This record gives sequence, C-alpha cells and structure tokens, in this order.
Amino acid sequence: MPLEGETNFNALKKSFNNATELSGKTLGVIGMGNIGIEVIKMGVSLGMKILAYNRTPKTENIQLSFFDGQSLDFEIKSVNLDEVLKNSDFISLNTSKTDEYLIDSKELKLMKEGVFIANTARGGVINEVALLDAIESGKVYGAALDVFEKEPTPEVLILMNPALSLSPHVGGNTMDAQNRIGEELAQQIIKIKAQL
Repeated sequence: MPLEGETNFNALKKSFNNATELSGKTLGVIGMGNIGIEVIKMGVSLGMKILAYNRTPKTENIQLSFFDGQSLDFEIKSVNLDEVLKNSDFISLNTSKTDEYLIDSKELKLMKEGVFIANTARGGVINEVALLDAIESGKVYGAALDVFEKEPTPEVLILMNPALSLSPHVGGNTMDAQNRIGEELAQQIIKIKAQL
C-alpha cells in the first residue's frame, strides 16, 4: 500500500476489487525440476488445475504431506509448451538458464487474455521488452519477477511499471533454504568421501 494509504484508504481498497482467486484456475508450470515440483504442490494445495511443461517429457508422482501425517499422491504428466501457454491463467517459470528467450512475443501471443506470469527462474528466460508490450496491450495482466535480464541493474521501465511485482533475486534466500542447501552439500560430500 503506498504512502497515500493513510489518506486515500477507501479509494485504494476499491481499486483492488477486481482481484482474482486462485482456486479453480489453471496454473502452468514451465520446468519440472525441484522448484517446479514445489510450485505444483502449492498449486494443487490451493485447488488449482495443473498443466506442466518440461523440455524432456516426464511424469512425476507428487506427494502432498499434511500436518496430521496424512498424505495424498498426484500424478502430473508434462504436456507441450503451447498447451500450457494457451490454457493457463497463471504461468510460473522455473527453468535453468536458456540460450535464447523461452518466452518471447510469439509465446506471449499464445497466452490467454489477462494471464499472470511469475519468473523466479533466470534472467533472460523471458523477453522483458515483449513482456512490457504484452502488459500494455492487456494480454498480460501482471507479472512477478525475481530475476532480470540485466542484474543487478534492471531496466528503469521494468522498475517503474505498476503491473509488475519485483524482488531482487531473493527466491532462495530464506534461512530455511540456506540450511537445506548446506545439508544437501554436506550429504554430497559424505557420499563422495564414502566412495573414495
């Protein structure tokens, strides 16, 4: 909420009355690695339909574990990229670095009107100029970017666009994530040492 929230609270509240719920919507997940799988779990937990794309087609068995010890299993089969782009209300990019844009003007044109996009993958996976054009045309309603083509100095037009929610490449910067990384590295060192 901006500074004028103190004096303009009711008008600001009204400006958000066209929000969208996630339940029942389709989440397109591009990249079915560890992070993509976690995004799929979140989407399933929120009651979303899932469409997933992976460069190498695959089927993943996903287990959701609950606080009381119960769990549910889901099977997610990857589909082609065009199907994800055409049918998703929300798209999450979770891929490794690419040599060229994975999402460019052509891919943006395939998407539904009013789609939301989140890129926590790598800068350069999405063409930011094409993204801004798609936002201006109304094709893309909004986007969340944690990574940028030009880090650590993102383009001013990206920084100034009110349809973008931005963070400074902090996707894995929680204390919990850092602890897991440390544990995984320690496990790998132990495994290598045992093989010697």
